[in-house]
Amino acid sequence: MRSKKIAHFFISGVLVINGLSICNGQQINLLNDVRPPQQASEYIFRSTAQESLISVQLLGAVNKPGVYYVPSNTDLLKLLTLAGGSLNNGDVSELLIRKQTPHSWSNIKSGAVNEHQGAFEVNAEKLIKFGGADELKLAQDDFVYVPQKSTWLSTETSRNFTVISVIMGTLLSAVLIQKYSERK
Repeated sequence: MRSKKIAHFFISGVLVINGLSICNGQQINLLNDVRPPQQASEYIFRSTAQESLISVQLLGAVNKPGVYYVPSNTDLLKLLTLAGGSLNNGDVSELLIRKQTPHSWSNIKSGAVNEHQGAFEVNAEKLIKFGGADELKLAQDDFVYVPQKSTWLSTETSRNFTVISVIMGTLLSAVLIQKYSERK
């Protein structure tokens, strides 16, 4: 009888460990949810040594966030290209741009650009599809942010569902093992 209980305990432990490894495989870390901050760097891009550069901040869901020193005729899409594009969870349909001189973009008539109190929301997908990116020149100290795509479930909700399903799966497996062992 004691060996059966030890076997049941061992099997339940294996099921819990298996469930937790599945959780980790889904990039849900139940033991340590602290992630290091996204590292920003400085990048310099120029064609010639004499070319004057402006600094532009690019943050958010891009491959290489940071401060970019680019030629003054650089447009928004070129900046995104220099940054290696957006991450898989980057939402390029809602780029947020805070310009130091908002009047430079205020007269742009494009379905891809919307102004909100000096800040601009730009749909880069529309810019690529319909054109017009050449009008969106960046200026000194502009700030560009690429937000993450919104998800149906938050990370917290997803984690809670995963923990509950692992616990329920373990308990139900233990009950079934107990029931099956009593029949023999």
